[in-house]
Amino acid sequence: MSQSLERAAEAGRPAGGDADVRRTRFKVSADLSIASTPLPNTYALYPTPRRPAMAVMPMPTPRSLILLLLLATPFFILLPHPSAASVSHPDLILPKVVNDNEAHVVVLTAANFSSFLAARRHVVVDFYAPWCYWSCKLAPKYAAAASHLADKGLDVALAKVDATQERQLARAHGVEGYPTVLFFVDGVPRHYPYYGERTKDAMVVWVSQRSVPEVQNVSTIYEAEKIITGHGVAVLAFLDSRSGAHGDELAAASRLEDMNSLYRAVNFYQTTSPDVAKLFHIDPEAKRPSLVLLNKQEEKLTLYDGEFRASLIAKFVSDNKIPLITYHHHTGSRLSDI
Repeated sequence: MSQSLERAAEAGRPAGGDADVRRTRFKVSADLSIASTPLPNTYALYPTPRRPAMAVMPMPTPRSLILLLLLATPFFILLPHPSAASVSHPDLILPKVVNDNEAHVVVLTAANFSSFLAARRHVVVDFYAPWCYWSCKLAPKYAAAASHLADKGLDVALAKVDATQERQLARAHGVEGYPTVLFFVDGVPRHYPYYGERTKDAMVVWVSQRSVPEVQNVSTIYEAEKIITGHGVAVLAFLDSRSGAHGDELAAASRLEDMNSLYRAVNFYQTTSPDVAKLFHIDPEAKRPSLVLLNKQEEKLTLYDGEFRASLIAKFVSDNKIPLITYHHHTGSRLSDI
């Protein structure tokens, strides 16, 4: 046994004999095979997919652009409109409505419309639609006018009605477009919707003119001189009494005149004072009633000599309130000649 060990040691073999030699060789060869085996190529096992080549879009030619515009035009023209009968532009950007200033604007519905108009002598009502461009544009100006008139102490109320919610109420008052602004006196609408500028100042002037009495009394020389030196057209009636049949005819003539004008271009007055009548070149001894029209633009007084009836007086006023148009021939081109 010792001899075999010696021979094995000399030969460099392990002491375990041939079996040990085989195991040692296998371990070494296994270690060498592991060390010499290359690592797996991750990119080879999972290759990165190639991106498809991008298609190159040719530049559009002017002819193709014109063709695209022509094809797209009918689409924009045929866009649906919320209401064909409306005069609004809902496709535009709606202006913001400032609700803080609407404290003096009364919200009316079918439930409180009649009772509110019965309680107030003069009421202005804005029939609007929330989606209407022009309604939204008018809202802040309308609220500002209401605040101004309230601060001024004028006996008139400004209100609004959502015509899209109160359709029967709007239909009953002939509302066909938005916004429609109507003036009510003693619960009865006057036949003159507001067609003026949608500004606070324009609406204040319109409401103020509509809120004055149909016929104003003049009893002093001072009041008469203010009328004479003022603006516009004035009608003065010299009566025996401020109330009565003649006063009623004069008030009816004033209402007829209002129906035919946007703004109150003619103011009606009545007096029983002979001194006031003299300032208007009315003979105090003349038969009453007497009536005269003062056109301050033409500085002209016109005496009415017809029957004292509302329709005839209104026609007389309509025929004489508009100044005559005259033409002047200018030969020079200087600014002072124009």
